[in-house]
Amino acid sequence: MHASKALPFAAATLALALGACSKSEPAAEPQKNAPEAKPATTAAVATAPAAAATPAAIATALPAGRSAIPTRAEWDSQQKEVTVKGSSALSCETKVVREYLRVSCRGKNDTGGTPTNVVVKKGGHGEAFTYVGAGVTSLVVPFVEGIDLAADFSWTDKSHTLGVSWPRGSARPVVVGVFEGAKSPLDASFDKALADRACQCHKQVTGKANCDDLLGVNADCARTYPNDCASFLECSRGEPGVWPRCQAGFLNGPFGFCYKQCDPSKSQCGPDESCQGDSKYAICL
Repeated sequence: MHASKALPFAAATLALALGACSKSEPAAEPQKNAPEAKPATTAAVATAPAAAATPAAIATALPAGRSAIPTRAEWDSQQKEVTVKGSSALSCETKVVREYLRVSCRGKNDTGGTPTNVVVKKGGHGEAFTYVGAGVTSLVVPFVEGIDLAADFSWTDKSHTLGVSWPRGSARPVVVGVFEGAKSPLDASFDKALADRACQCHKQVTGKANCDDLLGVNADCARTYPNDCASFLECSRGEPGVWPRCQAGFLNGPFGFCYKQCDPSKSQCGPDESCQGDSKYAICL
């Protein structure tokens, strides 16, 4: 992605991040077993744990009109599904809560295959969450004006690309997404051990019997919180104050997740990314 087409979310995030005071106090550890907070509709600011290799104050702000990621209770209470062409044949549930779209595929598809993987191929820019578990694949992404996302969902017998698009300046589409025609199964694999640990933690923390509503799994969060299931899951959901410690060459960015560090004067990012920030703190978005 060219710099001139960068998402407003990324621009707002970096603008606040780079203007933050460098002597802010680090965020306190989140309370365990506390009731889930109601989604915020205004900008939220959080700081990284003291051990994270980032400036003491990096803002993770939501742009105007955006809200926090829905809670499990909100997804559960939303009974109505939105229109995603091809989802019924593939046994995929499609819900929208506020501006967030969730596509969850489980069980057998129309040809008898079961879900094996989901990979975001285009778009997302750090705001797409994916989960792969035993017989379930899930994608959560903001369905907002300007989105142009492609994600490959695969089953044991085939795969389909999900396209989600809302052109800028146009009315909100009635058809939210389309599963394109089948193609050969994907070769991409996922970290089964990581997915199994996330599912085990999810069951332990929520008391649920399955992991169908588990949002995302973040390897950096798993490494940062190896013995703390609640923090691992909170970190993977991008909750404020529970950030992962990034590896060398990566820095915290939107939702606290780890992004590749870059130099604005050089081309170091992928074809669908741009280097945003300044010479002191810049990441690929």
